[in-house]
Amino acid sequence: MFFCSAPKPQDECQVVLHQGKYKKTATLTEAVFMITGMTIGAGVLGIPFVVARVGLAIGLMEILFLGAVMLFLNLMIGEVASLTGDSLQLTGLAGKYLGPWAKLIFSITFMLGSYGVLLAYLVGMGATVAALIGGSSTVWSIIFWSIGSLVVWRGLSAVTIFETTFGFFVIAFIVGLSFYLLPHISFINLGYANPASFFLPLGVILFALDGAPAVAEAHALLPRDPRTFRRAVIIGTMIPVAVYFLFTLAVVGSQGFGVDPIATVGLGAEYGGLIKLLGSLFAIVAMGTAFVGRGTAFKDTLHWDYKIPPWAAELLVFIIPLALFLGGVTNFVQILSIVGGVFLALEAIIMVLVYVRARHHHVAANSFRLAHPVWLEFCVLLVFTSAAVLSILKFVT
Repeated sequence: MFFCSAPKPQDECQVVLHQGKYKKTATLTEAVFMITGMTIGAGVLGIPFVVARVGLAIGLMEILFLGAVMLFLNLMIGEVASLTGDSLQLTGLAGKYLGPWAKLIFSITFMLGSYGVLLAYLVGMGATVAALIGGSSTVWSIIFWSIGSLVVWRGLSAVTIFETTFGFFVIAFIVGLSFYLLPHISFINLGYANPASFFLPLGVILFALDGAPAVAEAHALLPRDPRTFRRAVIIGTMIPVAVYFLFTLAVVGSQGFGVDPIATVGLGAEYGGLIKLLGSLFAIVAMGTAFVGRGTAFKDTLHWDYKIPPWAAELLVFIIPLALFLGGVTNFVQILSIVGGVFLALEAIIMVLVYVRARHHHVAANSFRLAHPVWLEFCVLLVFTSAAVLSILKFVT
């Protein structure tokens, strides 16, 4: 769809130099689960709560629409990464094509957004484990922070294995849980609609669908195989959309307006037994894979784009989310909404502008031609601009 290249001998694609280390190239399955693992996380647990407020039919349509928008955005980022060829994270791409001002703005939004993402995982994980086996949610959050930080410290290879191994189980858990709940759906819950709250789910859904940093990471391990990389981006983006649709249908359809802000916690309290176990395991694995994926992308950005020493980058990634958590920032849904609707939307706006600039920059430089029509760029830009403006207005009023 968006690029092609001459085939390469198989042995040339077995090892690549990525950010100072030689690594084996990924298979399609590994790349898909890298993107899926860095996308499915704490956000899915908050979607049913906000969708229940607007109505199931409206909320499901928003998931599908925003899923399509995120697919186009990820394809844009994938094309830019392929044409650039450098081992840059999203911040580096913004600076390369738009200049220092864009890199500065993106850096601020990316850092604040990344801290919010990691903070959400800390909050959600602590509440989930405490609901499953008891104890203090604060203590469990700190334990999770310790384990997650250790995995991030081990680097991309450990994260790739972690996401590839557990990404399948994340999907299996949520599909199994959803099918268990489907017979409990009530038609009363299906019919509720509140159009006045139409924009309420935007921030949380955007948070849940954000996998842009994973696209750059996946390209790093598939630099000479554009066809496989494109397929990985498409499949890795659409799997979370399908999973979120099914999960939201099952949870809101069965619980209605009484959905808990952390969906699996409420389900465990109501149904107990198998539901409590499967729901908690899903939440733990999903947030674990997403935490180490986002943390690794954040650490690599600080090190490779800003030349911060690895030990300092790791400290910046690890310490600040824990400090915010211990400082009392623990409203799960509010964190998701602000991060998705403000910071991630602003990042997406900059990446669309990067894409437009890269298209013009590379037309004369090589034979690749980006294939997305202009109207699609405008639509994606309009969606994220609207989300950012509405979220900011909601936050300040």
